[in-house]
Amino acid sequence: MSDGHALEIMTSTAAIDFIGIGAPKCGTTWLSAQLDAHPQIEFAPDKEVYYFADTILRRMAGKELRCFERGPAWYHEQFPAAAGALSVRGEFCPSYLYSQEAADRIKSYRPDLKLLLCLRPPVEMIYSWYWYNRNAVVATLPETFAEMMEDPFLRDIGCYARHLQPYLDRFPAENFLVVQFDAIRREPDRVRHGVYEFLNVATDFKPQLERGRNEARAPRFPLLQSSAQSLYNGVSALPGVGKLLKSPAVAKTLQEVYHRFNSKAQKYAPLTPEERRKWEDYYADDQAELGRQLQSLQVIEGGFGKRCGT
Repeated sequence: MSDGHALEIMTSTAAIDFIGIGAPKCGTTWLSAQLDAHPQIEFAPDKEVYYFADTILRRMAGKELRCFERGPAWYHEQFPAAAGALSVRGEFCPSYLYSQEAADRIKSYRPDLKLLLCLRPPVEMIYSWYWYNRNAVVATLPETFAEMMEDPFLRDIGCYARHLQPYLDRFPAENFLVVQFDAIRREPDRVRHGVYEFLNVATDFKPQLERGRNEARAPRFPLLQSSAQSLYNGVSALPGVGKLLKSPAVAKTLQEVYHRFNSKAQKYAPLTPEERRKWEDYYADDQAELGRQLQSLQVIEGGFGKRCGT
């Protein structure tokens, strides 16, 4: 299927209205729960559809689901049917931030789409991301954080400005709302109100939810992890079965089953002060550029009562 055919614009009643594009480990699970709970928001049941781009790990391993090839009709089928007071539809897929191709596809899909972006200090994010994904089934990360940071592709997940620029080149500033992770931790009610306001839904709705959080996991039985990886690779190659595994819902279900039986919450040691300074220095130029980018955008900042760029 050609990109031109796949990117046909649907009617306003069918098209998606907003997308969260990133970044991982920055409060996106909590924010997605607030979006999913709102009666006027039709949110993707699995949070992440991976239509415009796949996960970082699947792309790294060459095991993409290639959902985009299924076309916009398939994409819209991943959302509940519109009913009642629903007024906006959307998803939150942090991997989109790291794909210029996704930026092109989203712009062609709907140029007036609203974009949400959650951010936190890059060293905190990348360290948390490493420990969360260290025991994944789809791909294997190095044994240590230091080894992972030798990989330019993975290291630069923390270069927010570099990855945000393609979106800024394609969408007007008023289409963006940036939420700082510190604001979620300190003032979740203010963040929720600001996001609902940005999406033009009722701002006085307050869901009764537990605080969402994706914890780092460790395998209960390391040998079972490597066996699961080998089994996944072997089964993926079987005719017909590979297509089934390329369903986002099936892939997510398999991941949840694996973690239920062979992973446990893990506390990990903080970075040493020396390592933290090293990587803060590495990201310093990109952070300076990000500061310049954010000056023209709506930003819900950390700290009490702050909001800039409006």
